[in-house]
Amino acid sequence: MKKTIQIYKILLLILLSFFSFFINYYYGNIGVFPIDTFAFFDTGYNILIDRHPFKDIWITTGFLVDYIQAIFFIIFGLEWSSAVIHASTINVLISISFYLILIRHGLNVFLSFFYSISLSILCYTISGTPFAYVHSYIISLISILIFTLAIKNESNSSWFFLPIFMGLSFLCMQTPSAYINVIIIFFSALYFFINFN
Repeated sequence: MKKTIQIYKILLLILLSFFSFFINYYYGNIGVFPIDTFAFFDTGYNILIDRHPFKDIWITTGFLVDYIQAIFFIIFGLEWSSAVIHASTINVLISISFYLILIRHGLNVFLSFFYSISLSILCYTISGTPFAYVHSYIISLISILIFTLAIKNESNSSWFFLPIFMGLSFLCMQTPSAYINVIIIFFSALYFFINFN
């Protein structure tokens, strides 16, 4: 019985990965908004030609999305599909993280899958292409999930990874990550004050 559940977990994880990637890939190729859709395409290209944010070019967000896009250009080429693959990969990241953390919290495998696939439909498909707000929101959401896991399981590894994800979300975009980070810091301090050992 336990082995069967493990097989279901893995199969659903694979299905979730493919679905969350291709649902965003589909929506990312429907159309473009000239200002928003090409923002990180241009800055990613500028990084490839050795023009960096803050030093050579002006950006209105954090710099992390620009550098991630430049990496996707190096791997997949300087094409539109590289930008859509970037956003689709982040959609996979949040879907898988949500699925695995819900399972770690003890939720039923099939309900975890249902909630995660629903999240994958609603999460990055709103823009379809790399967008700093969505990156920041997604990584902040992962920070919240790690925080809940750290408290529930008293996991040292979760406490280790929490500030890393909080920092990454802030480097993508300061809003909403700064607000979410302040809330996490407040509740972490409260948790440590109550459970001081």
